[in-house]
Amino acid sequence: MNYNMNYNINYMNYNFDKTGQQLIRLEKLNSDDFYLLDKIEEDNKFHFDICGSTKNIYKVRIYFKSKMIYCNCPDAKSWAKKYGVICKHSCFVLFKVLKLNINKDEYLRTLIFNDQQMDYLKDSFKKINMTNSNEDFINSEYSEKFKNLEKNNNKNNDINPRESDENFCAICYEDFENIIDKESNRQCKVCMKILHKKCLNKWLSMGNHNCPYCRSIINNENNKYTNLFF
Repeated sequence: MNYNMNYNINYMNYNFDKTGQQLIRLEKLNSDDFYLLDKIEEDNKFHFDICGSTKNIYKVRIYFKSKMIYCNCPDAKSWAKKYGVICKHSCFVLFKVLKLNINKDEYLRTLIFNDQQMDYLKDSFKKINMTNSNEDFINSEYSEKFKNLEKNNNKNNDINPRESDENFCAICYEDFENIIDKESNRQCKVCMKILHKKCLNKWLSMGNHNCPYCRSIINNENNKYTNLFF
């Protein structure tokens, strides 16, 4: 008798936690800013690049075979997974971008799309126009910046020293063994000053987001997620 009572209480608490945790993430659609940066149909899946509220870029995927959605954000890998819910970025893709409204409550209970929902998602995906759209979830400036970031990320990190450059790192003041070694050194693309890679990463890990020389915003290589603005 006591076992059954405890079981029922725990089961009720689990449902309350799951429902409450999912509502928290759904409500973020009204309070946080999210933008769709790009969408791609790959083999057996849809791929979405999303600009989150902190301007980090997250990747959301919908898989045709498993009929499930996944995001690479920290919440999706930890707390959302623990509570059996989907993260706010997945909510954004499903309910704001793709406008899924078929058996929404049933889906949130199972987190698996039925055949009707999959057909709806595929049809909605085809209707999204990234280049000419009035949808509030698309920001043309952000989309263009994302494209430029993608291009720049594909370029190498060649170092081009100038005659006026010192032969030592401004952070540790030690000489460069090989100033053009891009495995050991980094060059600011704004002021063109050169630093040791390990020194720059230490500088960034201390909460700095700029070049020690010119203070221009730079991206932290230790950050797992690309940020749209630094």
